[in-house]
Amino acid sequence: VSLKEQMEIVRAFNFGSTGHFYNCANGHTFVIGECGGAMQRSLCPECGSPVGGQSHHLDGTNTRATHFDDLARQARSGIAESPW
Repeated sequence: VSLKEQMEIVRAFNFGSTGHFYNCANGHTFVIGECGGAMQRSLCPECGSPVGGQSHHLDGTNTRATHFDDLARQARSGIAESPW
């Protein structure tokens, strides 16, 4: 996926200061909207690994997709270093 396509994905979610991007254990990116905290568990549609979590606690095998979070900041402000 090109950088331009990644930016289009980020803009489509139109996050303000909420919502975050995460990766499953195998690196597939997924999104948690609303507050960005995990409130339910599911399975990655790509590989079947656990995604999400409960009570704002992310499954230990998931990680933040910081690249997409950086793109989201940039999409909102035009500056990658802007505060979240």
